[in-house]
Amino acid sequence: MAIDRYRSNEVGPPVVSTVVVYVVWFFLGTLGGHRFITGRVGSGVLMLLMQGVGWLTWWFGLGFIVWGALALWWLIDALLIPGWMAERR
Repeated sequence: MAIDRYRSNEVGPPVVSTVVVYVVWFFLGTLGGHRFITGRVGSGVLMLLMQGVGWLTWWFGLGFIVWGALALWWLIDALLIPGWMAERR
């Protein structure tokens, strides 16, 4: 029953499949979408802000540096996703 789950403090973000997380990672990864749906909201917001800073500063050349760091982070996340999903089960 939902009340029992609430009282036992088991209520949390719903568990999504690894395939869904990888699809979101691929299409919305540099915006932090995959981090939002896995419960890592703080770092998801940071990725979203980095994307915004990259767009605002691309004409100074700084945006390309920010995007490079974001792309590296995005690629590393592809390796971390299976561990995140194992933690949530």
